[in-house]
Amino acid sequence: MTDKRDQLEALAMENAQRCGMSGMSFRTLADEVGIKSSSVHYYFPEKSDLARALIERYSDDFFAALDKIENSNWNLRRKVKAFIAIFEDVARNKKLCLCGMMAAEVEQLDDHNRSLLEQYFKNIEKWLVKLLEDNHQDVRTELPPRLIAKTLLAGLEGALLLDRVAGDMQRIKAQKELFLSLIE
Repeated sequence: MTDKRDQLEALAMENAQRCGMSGMSFRTLADEVGIKSSSVHYYFPEKSDLARALIERYSDDFFAALDKIENSNWNLRRKVKAFIAIFEDVARNKKLCLCGMMAAEVEQLDDHNRSLLEQYFKNIEKWLVKLLEDNHQDVRTELPPRLIAKTLLAGLEGALLLDRVAGDMQRIKAQKELFLSLIE
């Protein structure tokens, strides 16, 4: 990856997590990186190309973090805390999950990017289901792992949105307490 492309992606990621894709212009990105607007189009011919690159980059980073959690020798409680910490870090930086932000703008995405976004969320749920199934002896509920995974992910994504409005992290903390209460 070229240095300028990497700079553009990093800046676009930052902007998208704070303001969404719809509020981002190639001209603004170009100005902030110090290149011509046409140079942005060289790397990303369309906004959908930029969105695709951001979803892929964010997904890669997110799943690399999940791999570290999965490959640790931590117990289920600590792994769930580490998973939730990913969202806490996003909130502390006054951002939203990139894919959560794009989900809010899903109607503006092309079919390929919608598919990438859908796969991102499905893969997180799948990861959580496996984590819960592999550690079923430490789960204190009869709810199926699939339902817990969907509820945890939806709750964290929603908490990011509502905490942003409130300017605090109370809902993320509530999600953490709720789900830790289900684990030995």
